[in-house]
Amino acid sequence: FDRTKARDMLLDLHLDDSQRIGAMSKGMQEKMQLCLVMSRAARLYLLDEPLGGVDPAARDYILNTILRNYNENAAVVTHLIGDIEKALDEVLILKDNTVMLHQSVDKLREEKGCSVDEYFREVFKC
Repeated sequence: FDRTKARDMLLDLHLDDSQRIGAMSKGMQEKMQLCLVMSRAARLYLLDEPLGGVDPAARDYILNTILRNYNENAAVVTHLIGDIEKALDEVLILKDNTVMLHQSVDKLREEKGCSVDEYFREVFKC
């Protein structure tokens, strides 16, 4: 855990580290959780709806925080494919407990003729 990185993110997001989480708004809690997660040198990041409850003004900052602070040797599990696609090397798409696709992002784009996000939307369309 990198305390300096966490404190810098808290300051950037205008969060008071002495405030109790229970007293924060939902958006502030989401930002706090992001700071805590992205301050770790993890090998796996599970980002389930990291923008839920976050105001639109903070959205870009949060996406940039994710992209700037994740460990490049780590795996990222998220639904934010279009937002973080530029940082992806490989993609693994699961559907109904089955691996639908596992390959490099460049190979997917070349073979499928579309972005990872477009392919994901096609596989999971209703």
